[in-house]
Formats: sequence, structure tokens, C-alpha cells
Amino acid sequence: MGVWEIAFLSIAYLGILFLLAFWAEKKKAQNKSLINNPLIYALSLAIYCSAWTFYGSVGQITSNGLSFLSVYLGPTLVMILAWGFVRKMVRIAKIHNITNIADFISTRYGKDSRIGLGVTLISLFAGIPYIGLQLKAIGQSFDLITQSTPSATFYQDPSFLLFISLTLFILVLGPRKFDSSEKHEGMIFTIAMESIIKLLAFLAVGIYISYQIYQGWEAAPQLKNISLPSIETNGGYGNWFIQFILCGIAFLFLPRVFHVAVVEIGEEENLKQASWIFPLYMLLINLFVIPLGIAGYALLNSSGLNSDLYVLGLPIYFHSKLLAFIVYFGGFSAASGMVIMETMAISSMISNNLIMPLLLRQKGFFSDNQNQLGSINQNIRRSMIVAIMLLGYIHYRETESLVNLVSVGMTSFVIVAQFAPATILGIYWKKASRQGALAGILIGFSISAALLFLPTFGISTDAFRIEGLNPVSNAAYWSITFNLLALYAVSIISKQNGKDANQSYLFVDVFEYSKNIENSTIWRGKARLRDLRQALTGFIGKINTEQRLKQIAKANNLSLSEIYADPILVTQTEKILAGFVGSTSARLIIAAISKEEQIGMSEVIHLLQKSRDLQASNAELVKIDAQKNEFLTTVTHEIRSPITSIRSLSEIMVDHDDISPEERKAFLETIIQESDRLSRLVNQVLDLEKLAAGKVNFDMRPIDLGAVIEKAMLNFTAIAQQNQVDIQVDVSQKRTHRQIEGDFEKLVQVIINLLSNAIKNVEPSKGLIQIRLYENATHICMDVEDNGFGIDPKFHDQIFEKFKQVDNPNRKIDSSGLGLSISKKIIEMHKGTIHLESSLGHGAKFILKLPIQKTA
Repeated sequence: MGVWEIAFLSIAYLGILFLLAFWAEKKKAQNKSLINNPLIYALSLAIYCSAWTFYGSVGQITSNGLSFLSVYLGPTLVMILAWGFVRKMVRIAKIHNITNIADFISTRYGKDSRIGLGVTLISLFAGIPYIGLQLKAIGQSFDLITQSTPSATFYQDPSFLLFISLTLFILVLGPRKFDSSEKHEGMIFTIAMESIIKLLAFLAVGIYISYQIYQGWEAAPQLKNISLPSIETNGGYGNWFIQFILCGIAFLFLPRVFHVAVVEIGEEENLKQASWIFPLYMLLINLFVIPLGIAGYALLNSSGLNSDLYVLGLPIYFHSKLLAFIVYFGGFSAASGMVIMETMAISSMISNNLIMPLLLRQKGFFSDNQNQLGSINQNIRRSMIVAIMLLGYIHYRETESLVNLVSVGMTSFVIVAQFAPATILGIYWKKASRQGALAGILIGFSISAALLFLPTFGISTDAFRIEGLNPVSNAAYWSITFNLLALYAVSIISKQNGKDANQSYLFVDVFEYSKNIENSTIWRGKARLRDLRQALTGFIGKINTEQRLKQIAKANNLSLSEIYADPILVTQTEKILAGFVGSTSARLIIAAISKEEQIGMSEVIHLLQKSRDLQASNAELVKIDAQKNEFLTTVTHEIRSPITSIRSLSEIMVDHDDISPEERKAFLETIIQESDRLSRLVNQVLDLEKLAAGKVNFDMRPIDLGAVIEKAMLNFTAIAQQNQVDIQVDVSQKRTHRQIEGDFEKLVQVIINLLSNAIKNVEPSKGLIQIRLYENATHICMDVEDNGFGIDPKFHDQIFEKFKQVDNPNRKIDSSGLGLSISKKIIEMHKGTIHLESSLGHGAKFILKLPIQKTA
């Protein structure tokens, strides 16, 4: 195909992606999300695999050997071993309406605008060359497949048309919504589809070269003489290890990856399955890197082709036009996906942390424009997208022949890795301060920039060079080390204010406070309710503003008729605004319409403790309410059963005069039995509720537990004989006459309940129940042990709950399931304990311990 045909097909490809995005957005409007599942989430994470993966890894095989694996093993292990860390970041971002990495870090450190600005500028510094890198991959692959030479004048270059089309694609699908925290359904769906395309394209060329051309490596003797450089000869394991760690920690802090991994995720549960789907994707897309690298070097090195283009050059070499076409679009997908998401993320950061804060600090800007802040912010993002793309394109044109894919990628990794210490320590260490975070980031960035870029200006950095480490590993080691040291040292010597302390608790203990975040966030001051309304109206309109405020007021029992807003309402308004303009700008908007007072550390601790207690109380109330509902449901069921039986038998006797006297007598006996069962159930329920409410009077006096056992046996001998069960009593181990203080009849009831429970679980004619009485220095103890079917240990803690009965097909007698619960309450009222030892098939033993009566 010719130059313009490929150019227009590339544009058509973007058009197809746009239609897919439009379809996904339409499904979302119908409440049928296409992205809220683990597969799409994992595929969107593959945005990490840019043109560097698709082209650059193969290009590095013959010079760096297996060292390329560090780039993929780091993120793979992060998803496998540290998905809980990612989950914590996701929860934090969801609670605070965080939309990018700059907002995340600045929000943790008291919503400090300096930190947000620093992270934004560093991300821009690292991102522009990386975006230019992708545009370079698109341009060079376009030139290769069309066999054309790029024009010296950019506007006459067909690849410039692709650049314009890609920019328009981002503008249309990117900042369409005011609220950045809303899911970009269409964008994420297209990213996932591009991940599939680049994977299939890479697998297609790998299979074609490995098996279609060579039928396996045995048929390719010219390739056997090529040996890959080992890790030892390529800088040693020190380089490999540092780059492995670098790629792992930089993975989540790349703006594009943070956006899809943390901001765009649907449900947190998607992380669990993505933790193995994403590593599988990484394995598959690297499966043929080595064969393709060796084949490319053997066949194309002599032609002078850039090694980064071996993947596309191989199918062209073998005149496979269709495969070359597929590979081209695979590379186009890898590069364009990265450009789309990176540009969106960085434009959001610039708007939220640079331009909007500057505007909001201008006198009169907020009051003059508060009704149109949403559209202003949206236009800023669109302008930034164009600016970022232009800077990326200029970087590509100016440095096209000077850099390769891997070198630019690794340099960007070192720079964004400077966000890791402040983020990781920030969500696990409460004492990490804003001063420490700012110092660490700035020092780490300065060192990495100096070590990576000063040599290009002829300034030597050999004094800081560790022997054996390459420039990237050396810069990573020194910058991250001093970043950590600065963060720790400055945090130790600096003092947190109330706002910083509040944020540290909400981040570090996010799972503890997440369900009660409104009561855990501190704001004190005065803000007029009408000003909050007006601020929100500029972003979401009057109708939506009233709906949101009513929802907040209803959930927190607040009034919307007051002049001044409740602090919870202010906090929630700021949270909503953060979804549109980021935490820094949201804080400035709230500051512009309110008078905030400083909060002391003691107030923070008191309020957070109060919130924690309230959350625990709420959880206990929910549990009690669930138990009450279960109790009532079970009682109703248990009562209905005998009543139904009594009613049915009575109706039979009324409606049928021809019933024989024997049948009538049998029916009446059953009615009497069911009536007794109903009476026992009602009495047990009443007894249990009285015990739980502490309304039962205990006749406490000195008693001999042996006498209690004798009384229980008198009531139980006939039942044991009827069920052919042998009951043995052994009191020989109780050698003294010491007594307990207790209620004689209620302890008799306990033993009867235990014996009744044992009879139900032993086999007739083979059943044996043993009662043993013994004592120690402080307690008189009693065991009630049977040789029955036993109880699974997993049910031991539940066996004393109301109406809890362990499923056992061998049980002979139905019961209410209240006996053991009543027994436990009675024993506890005697300040004693009762517990179970049992396993399936080995019987059950209930052990009671009652305190010995104290002597005067």
C-alpha cells in the first residue's frame, strides 16, 4: 500500500476506536458497564506496555540480553504480591475523589499545593519525552511499512496527519466531562481493546517467524551462532536488581498507569483476579521477544535497520504484507494507547495543580467566574492536551536520531520513581510530614536529573558513579536513597499541624475510617450555605446541586435551611469539587467562600477516636439487629411447626366422625406432645431473653455439684433407658468437700440440657455418656462426654448461639437449638465457663468450670 493509503487506514482505525468508545458510553448510559470486570481492568493495566514493549524490547536483545526482563518482572510481582497495596490506594482515591497521582500525594500531605505542583511539573518533565518516544515509534513504523522517507518539512509529512488525528481523538474522548472522577467508560474500553490488538499482533509475528519460517529453532542453523549477552556481562546483577526494583516501584506512579489502576477501576474485587490476569498478559507479550530479537539481528542487522524496528522489519523481509500490516497496527495500538492516557492524565494534573490554583489566587477571579468554573477548567484541559501533544511531537522531531526507546523509557522511570517514597510511606506511616515529602521529592528529582542529564552537557558525574552500575541504575540508586533519607529525617524533626495529622490518619487507617469518612474529616470555621450552593452550581448546575446537597443532608441528618453550613456539608462539598478541579483547587475554592479556623492536634485525635468508637458502635448495632431478625424468624418458624400440627390433627378429628378410637387417641397424644413442645419452646425463649436482660433472680447459696448431678440423673434415668444409652457418673476425682456458690435448680437445668444434647448425638444401644467431676485450686470442673457423631471444629464457636443446630443426618430428635445457649448464659451468670472439645466421628466433650466458694 502507498503512503496516503496507510495514513488514511490509520485514521480509520482511530475512527473504529471512537465507535467502540461511543458504544461503551451508550452501554454505560443503560447501566450496563463494559469495563467493570477483572478482564477489562487487567487489559487496561496493559497500558504499561507501550511502544517500548512492542518494539524496544526486541531491539535490545542483542545488546542487553535478558536484562529486558526486569522491566516486566517488577510490575508483575507488584500485581501478584502487592495487590493489597494497590487496593489501599484505590480505596483512598475513591473516598477523596482523587483523579491523578499529584492529587493523591498532595491530599495525603494536608492538600499542600506545593507538593501537587512539584509532582505535576516532574510528571510533565518525564512525560513529554515519553510521549515523543511513542510518536517516534508511530512515525518510524509508518515510514518503514510505506518504504518512504520522512519529509524535512513537518506539515508535508503524512505521519503529521496521524499526529493531528490522534490529538483530535483525545480531545473528543478525553475531557468531555467536568467531573474527572467519573469513569471514562469509552476511553478505558478502547484502551483494553488496543491491549488485545497489540498482544495478538505480537503473538502473530512471533509464531510466524518461530514456526512458519523456521519450523522451530532446529531448522535455523544460522541463528544458533548468535549468543545473547548474559546479565553478568551486561553490567552484572547489581544493575539488573536495581532496574527490577525501579520498574516495580515506578509502575504505579506513571501517570497513565495510576489513572487506569487507581482512578478508573470499578470494583475493588477486580484487583484479585487482575493480579493473575495481568501477569499472564505480561508473560504472553514477552513470549517471543528473544526469538524475534535473534532473528532480527541475524537477518536485518546488516541492512542498517534500527533494531527497535526488527518486529516490523521481519514480516517485510519475508514479504508477508498482511502480517506487516497487522504488526504495524499492533505497534500503533501500543503507542497510541500510551499517548492517549498519558496526555489525559498530565493535562488533568496541570489544570488541577498549576493553572486553576493560579487563577483562583487572582483577586476577583472566583467571584467573577464561579458560575462557569466547570467550562473554564474543561477548556484548560483541552488546551493542555494540545500543548502536551505539540511538545511531544517537537521532542520527537528534534531528537529522532539521538535516542532509542529503552533509554528514554528508563530515564522516565527513574524520574517518576521519586513519587514512590512519599506515597508508600505516606499510606503506612502517620508521621510522614508534608515538609518531609516535599524535601524527598525535590532532592530525589534533582539528583536523578543531574546524574542523567549533566553528562549530555559535558559535565562529569563520575564522582558519584558506583563501579559496575550503568547511568540509569546509578541515578536510581542515589536519587531514591537520598529521597528516602530526606523524607524520613525531615519528617522526624518537623511538626504536623491538625490538618496534616487528620489526613495521615485517614490515609494510613483508611479501611478503619472509610465507612464513616464524613465524621472523620475535620473542618472548622464558617461558610454560608448559599455560597456552597453557588460554588457547586458552576460545575454541576442548579438541579444537580440541590439533589447532591439533599442527599448529604439526609444521610447526616442536617438542615439546609440554616445560614451557615454544617462542617460535614463543607467537607462533602470540597470532596465533590475535588472530582472536578483536584484537591488543591477545591481547597482554594472553599477558602474563597469561607473562614476556616486552625485545628489542634488534640482535637484531631479526639475526633478520630470518637469516629472510631461511633463506627464500632454502628457495626455492633448492625450485628445485633441482624441477630434479632434471625432470632424472630427462627422463633416464628419453631412455633409455627407445632401449631400447624395441632391444628391439622384437630381439623381431622372435627371433620371425620368415622375415626376409630385408637386413631383418635393417637392424634390426641400427638397434640399433647406438640403442646408440650410448644410450651417448652415458649418457656425457653422467655428464659433466654430474661437471662440476656439480667431479669432472672438467682437463688445463690453454697451447693455441692455432686448433688446437682444426682438430681439431674433422677430426671433423666428413664429417658436414657428408653434411648438405650448408658450414662456413667465418676465423682472419685473430687477429693475435697469444697462447694460452689450457685442456683441449684438452674445448674440442674444445665446438666439436663447437656445430657439431652448428648443423647441426640449417640447411636442407640451403643451410646455412652460419661459425667466426670474433679477440681483444681480455684475451680470445680465437670465433663459431659459422649461417644457420638462429634461436631466439626468450625462450628464450635457457633454451637452456643441461639437456634444454632449443627447439620447432622444421624440426629434422632428435633430441638429448638436454645438449650446450649441457655446453659451458657446460666454458667456465665455463675462466673464460670463452658466450652466444647470435639471432632467429627470422635464424640463431643463439654467442659464446665465453676469457681470454688470463697471461705471467710
